[in-house]
Amino acid sequence: MIDTTTTTPVLRVQDLTVRYGNIVAVHSANLEVRRGERVAVVGESGSGKTSLANAIAGFLDPLAGEVDAATLELDGVPLSRSGEQERIPRRTPGLSMVFQDAMSSLDPVWSIGSQLIAVLRETEKVGKKQATQDALQWLREVGITDPERVMGAKPHELSGGMRQRVMMAIALSSKPSLLIADEPTSALDASLAVGAMQLMVDLAERVGTAVLIITHDIELCRRFTDFVVVMYHGEIVEQLRSSELDNATHPYTRGLLACVPTLRSARLDQLPTLESVRAEAEEQAA
Repeated sequence: MIDTTTTTPVLRVQDLTVRYGNIVAVHSANLEVRRGERVAVVGESGSGKTSLANAIAGFLDPLAGEVDAATLELDGVPLSRSGEQERIPRRTPGLSMVFQDAMSSLDPVWSIGSQLIAVLRETEKVGKKQATQDALQWLREVGITDPERVMGAKPHELSGGMRQRVMMAIALSSKPSLLIADEPTSALDASLAVGAMQLMVDLAERVGTAVLIITHDIELCRRFTDFVVVMYHGEIVEQLRSSELDNATHPYTRGLLACVPTLRSARLDQLPTLESVRAEAEEQAA
């Protein structure tokens, strides 16, 4: 087991700010992810989670958004591209990303095999024959039992769960230092979500990849990650171990936890919401 307290950070982010015109989506974010760690970024919609992930991955168009950071490094190499007007998406060696909508992330014209082989030939520098064999093996690794058929299929011919598995194979086949997964289970039902998350973290551990997960699902964070980063109105307001979530001190984190459905809350006429939790906290303070 890797000692994450002493290893050099795979990802270092200091004072990262993302602006869309006059709107500040992320304000002075500080974050580190070490080798072997699984870190979740949580918060309600609009809290800045995806903007943070896209800024790190290089998926923000300079014409649409502005990224400033004192430090933005992957494996000690600066990622900051301030002032550059490059086309996106741009490839960053050592970094892969899985999006929540696998259908729109995969090329609808190319077969699954063609897309996976293209990644393997670029990253592994192998011939087409070896890349084809490796592609079949990666499809098996993500639990696809008929890889030959899937290799020849187009994305629309596969189920949502199968497409998500293909995206994991493509993302992890390059054996990146860091995998960013943006809501990787939001399009899946509860049982498939647990299986997909387990598969992703197991494969990432096998190839030595750190994982940064953007999610709404507090319980999946508790079960599959080491640390939780909480965002609220564009700011990181709390960072703590996933196993210590119940000891969170920030009111917003406490509110998120209170909104998670439980057997106890099933007896209530109305489930708690962030607004109701805030109101209750204010009443108790008064």
